[in-house]
Parts: sequence; C-alpha cells; structure tokens
Amino acid sequence: MADIVKDATFYRIKQIELAEAEYYKSLITALDRIEREVVSLASGLPLTDGKLIELQSAIAIRPQIKAILEREYLKWSDTVVREGFNKQAKRIEKAFKRIGNIPIEFQELTKGDLALVKNLKQQYFTQFKDVSNTFTRRLSEKVYQNTLVGSEFAVLEKELRQTINGIYASADDPEAQKLIDYINKNKFDKSKQAQVEKSIQTLQSKFARDRAGENMKRYAGQILNDSLRDFDATLNFNKSQDAGLTFVKYYGDVIPTTRDHCRNIINGVYNKRKSGLFTVDEVNSLWTSRSWKGKKSGNPLIVRGGYNCRHQWSYVNPDWYDSKGELII
Repeated sequence: MADIVKDATFYRIKQIELAEAEYYKSLITALDRIEREVVSLASGLPLTDGKLIELQSAIAIRPQIKAILEREYLKWSDTVVREGFNKQAKRIEKAFKRIGNIPIEFQELTKGDLALVKNLKQQYFTQFKDVSNTFTRRLSEKVYQNTLVGSEFAVLEKELRQTINGIYASADDPEAQKLIDYINKNKFDKSKQAQVEKSIQTLQSKFARDRAGENMKRYAGQILNDSLRDFDATLNFNKSQDAGLTFVKYYGDVIPTTRDHCRNIINGVYNKRKSGLFTVDEVNSLWTSRSWKGKKSGNPLIVRGGYNCRHQWSYVNPDWYDSKGELII
C-alpha cells in the first residue's frame, strides 16, 4: 500500500527544493546587478594619482548604496515572501486534503491559518530587510575606510565585490568566471554536487578565493533556505495542532552532509515504536539532550535539524498505523 503521509511530505519537501533553486537563481541575478551598480557608483569617487582622497564624497555615497540594495534585493525578497510563501501554503493545504483522514474543516486553510501566513510574511521580510540594512552599512564602511587610508580604487573594488558576492564575485579572468557560472548554475543539482565542490576548491586554491567570508550572498541564501522551510514547518505545525494530530514522523533524504541527529531519527536509532512515530514531548527531549554543529534555537518541530536542514516533520495519528508500524489508512 502506498504511504500517503510519506508521499505528501516528500511532495512538500520537493516543492520547497524547486522553489529554493528558482529563487536562488533570481537572487544571483539581483546580487550581480547590485555588484555592478555599486562598483560603478564607487568608480565616480574623486581620485588623485589613482587613490581615493575625499571623505565627504565617501560619506555621501551611502544613501545611493542603500537605494541600490532596496531596489534590487528587497524587490527580490518581497517576491520570495509574497509568492513563495503563498504557493507553499497551498501545497500544505493540498497535502492535508491528500491525506484526508482528519476533520474536513482542517483540510483547508482556515482564517487562523491565513492570519498566521500574513504574520510569517512580515516576520521573514524583516529578516531579509535586516540583511539589506547590514550590508548597506558594511559597503558604506568599505568606501569610507578605504578613502580614509587613501587606498587605490582597485583595492576598494575588490572589497566591494567580495562583500556582496564573496567567493562568487565577478572575475576578469575568463577561467575563474566560468567556474563561478558553473557553480551558480548547478548548486542545486544533486547529480553534480561533486563537480560543484571541485569547482569551489579550484576557486579557492587557484584563484585565492576565500569561501568563508561575511558576504551578502551567503546571508541572503541562508535566509532563503531557512525561511521557506521554517514557514512550511510553522504552518504545518499550526494546522496539525488545530486538527488534533499530536504524533510526528521525520522525513527527508539521507545524504553525505546529513547531520547525525537527522540521520539517526530517519534511520530509527531513537525509535520507541515500529512506526517511527514520536510524541511532541519525545521530540523536545531528543532536542534538549543533544548538541550538534548547526543546531539553532527555537521549537525543534520548526527548526528541525538546524540551519540549512532539508528535512520535515509530518503530523499523524497513531491509529493510522498497524502493530507492525505500517500505514493502514
């Protein structure tokens, strides 16, 4: 018998992955435009013998940097929050209808659900906006600091590009740019992860690119990842609580980078039942009694394995399973 709970959950997970890949591509486009426009703006600063010299101009550039980020990045953020969240809410509704073995009034989005969606949109847009404000400040500081010490423009240009795009900052070298384009294009293609990682290592070793870095792309990409998945988990949690579903089951792929905590739950290491079900209290106990890299604060049913986690809980009724742990609805 087909496991409709598993199928419905993997449907949600797959659609999140597709949405993330789509929005990440548009994020790349937005950040590349920001990089070009900010560098072009800075290139108009007064120079003497190729060096930056006028602090007043360096200070005056901040509102223009802010305007560029708001026009490009916040426009992208608004699309993610409005369009992406709405579509995922509909997918959750579809999953509940597909399972069907709950009261009909909870199979559709209620007024309470819609109010929650609205609040979550505001919450996550604020996080995206915080990134815009943070990097408006950082880019402005780069301009001011380099002007203060009389740096050559080429030094400032490199710092601006890397503050925005990090390891993926535009390159004059065709070989380096080819690697950057390949990585950006195939970041979410699971079949090409080995080649992507090799390309990243080449950027680091051959072209001296620093992968770690406090850059805008890194922060925006992480918020994109976490916001889509945390939104799904929060709305799913809310609907399930209303429907009286108090047991959960963990779903998602196990890949080389899967955290041991997630791997152990999926592989049944912590199971108390043949069905792999946990009560909410049991999930909380697992969460508070263990530590691992990437764990983040919050409700474990929402934040799951932590930053960049791609797994999801699904809420069920233990009566749906037989003594062997097989789904019987």
